Amino acid sequence: MSRGRFHGRLVVRRSTTHRAALVGILAAAIAFGTTGPADAQTLRGQVLEDGTEAAIAGALVLLISPDGKEQASAVSGGTGAYVIRVPSPGEWSLRVERIGFASSTAGPFRLASGADRSVPLVVSSVPVALPTITVESEKRGICGLNPVDGETVWRLWDEARKALQVSQIVEGQIVFETEVMERFVDPFDTTIGHEYTDFNIAAGRSPFDVPSPEDLQERGFVRDSADGGLAFYGPDATVLLSDTFQESHCFRAVRGNDGLVGLAFEPAQAPLKADIRGTLWLEAATSELVTIDFEYAGLRPRGDLGVGPEASGLVVYDQIENGGWIVRRWRIRIPIDSAEYGGRTYKVYVERSGRVTGTRANERKAGQQQRIPSVYDHGARRDTTSP
Repeated sequence: MSRGRFHGRLVVRRSTTHRAALVGILAAAIAFGTTGPADAQTLRGQVLEDGTEAAIAGALVLLISPDGKEQASAVSGGTGAYVIRVPSPGEWSLRVERIGFASSTAGPFRLASGADRSVPLVVSSVPVALPTITVESEKRGICGLNPVDGETVWRLWDEARKALQVSQIVEGQIVFETEVMERFVDPFDTTIGHEYTDFNIAAGRSPFDVPSPEDLQERGFVRDSADGGLAFYGPDATVLLSDTFQESHCFRAVRGNDGLVGLAFEPAQAPLKADIRGTLWLEAATSELVTIDFEYAGLRPRGDLGVGPEASGLVVYDQIENGGWIVRRWRIRIPIDSAEYGGRTYKVYVERSGRVTGTRANERKAGQQQRIPSVYDHGARRDTTSP
């Protein structure tokens, strides 16, 4: 590989046959609430904290049918306001979930056809602490998430799930402005090749597309791409929340550093197609989802390229001003070459990373989506290492 600049005594020794093409990470396209005819029933109101009556932003409000199933959802905005379209007249309840706090339920309410009812929701102000993990669970862990199988695993998942569901809903309501960069790095995070930056805008969904959970299970997280290389996919909220993923992966609680506690996942069986394993990291003090790190399972290790980790990725979550949660940054690294430094051979990676540089309200109606550019589309592209 002769491209790019090299630092110190880093000398590239050999190249692989195909350059890895990095595509698709972290998309969700769930519209706000449930759309319906003009005379649809509506529940609306404000989420308030018990005792202080302070408005709570970023709370997950769920519409519950008489049989206990979730039928629609919304996220309270910056003023605590929420709106849910109810699919049919009848008896309905609301459940409000707040990251790091106990859930609460209101109702049931009987709604006539076309009714528009105001329902204030009061949530607990007492935080619920995550469990302290003194001994990690068995390596295989809990296969299939079930509250009966493991209380610690379930409590960790329940808090991570709230953030993922909020992220799904919020991403359907906002427009993302993103910056995506590609560079070549060594295992020490030193840039050794050209950096290219793309600027994209996506509305009605998150910036990058990911196949459906069923497609990923059938064809794998790594597959041949149209340009003759390889396409690597990472997990998004829709994938992680799906029954398909949860039923095919095992989960266990793991200890972390710097006040973090983790929920690790891995394939329940040796994968026939490329799969992923990784960890959802939460703040122990607040229960907030911080990052998801992952690596690929079922791929041939690239030990022939020298020292360094195999293909991996990282997803960083963040809370925005209206209280919602979004993916703020992401990264995938694929080893494609090798280099010599100090008498040892190290892997060289192609890395595609991105970050959300801005968000604004999506003025389109719920359910409408603007086509998003793929990571191959080059709009305002610049070479950030050129003079």
